Amino acid sequence: MPDAALGPASRLQRLEGRVVLGVKADADGITRLDRLYQSGSARLRLPKGPGVEGVLINTGGGLTGGDALETEVIVPAGARATVTTQAAEKVYRASAGEARVLNRLVVAGRLDWLPQETILFDGARLCRRLDVEMAPDATLLAAEATVFGRTARGERVTHGLFRDDWRIRRGGRLVYADAVRLEGDIEAQLARAAVAGGGCAVASCLYVAGDAEARVEAVRDLLRAEGVKAGASAWNGLLALRMVAPDGQTLLRALAPLIEFLRGAPVPRVWRC
Repeated sequence: MPDAALGPASRLQRLEGRVVLGVKADADGITRLDRLYQSGSARLRLPKGPGVEGVLINTGGGLTGGDALETEVIVPAGARATVTTQAAEKVYRASAGEARVLNRLVVAGRLDWLPQETILFDGARLCRRLDVEMAPDATLLAAEATVFGRTARGERVTHGLFRDDWRIRRGGRLVYADAVRLEGDIEAQLARAAVAGGGCAVASCLYVAGDAEARVEAVRDLLRAEGVKAGASAWNGLLALRMVAPDGQTLLRALAPLIEFLRGAPVPRVWRC
């Protein structure tokens, strides 16, 4: 078929990448690398240090319509791992199609899923999904922050698509489902009181553990950070919270202490670079 007969998305090179990370606990209870697969523009690095802290890298430098990234992480019983990203993921204006990000987590030990923020430019289109399969006694800390436009440059997101779906299963049973969809004039939708009250930076965080409900009051105390609107609820071994801020810097400044409290350790090293 001649190029002239193809749609714009068909003629442009598209980014694809996949990472599979598996860890294991040795006889001394130390978590070590068990399996690593990477392809396309997706890479994972393991900085030296105690335990396993995987750093995801998109060598394509960002995402746009038609791009696809997939990550799978397996943490067996007795093992503990942290997975983050090298930098904020940027999603640029799409001429056609959507950028797609799929993250699958299989957790029988403990996993801290802590990517750095995603920044959507005007006209960006992103569909992101988080699927988690947990053992009944596993522990998960997952946080995702999203910033709509670079506020320091006065950018606005007046058209685009943002879809974010979370599905968490524990012992084969669905225990948490969440779906967010903003399409069209995203800035106008964020201005609504029931959406973000004019904020342009949002975060979702979920902590699934035996002590989740016991921590909710301490988390609510931490949520009283200046410039942030936030709330937290806990039930059936889950603690869920949301945060809204006027800009990404304010959001991350408030999110970091919450992560440190829930994981009992500092935020990943790349967050502090």
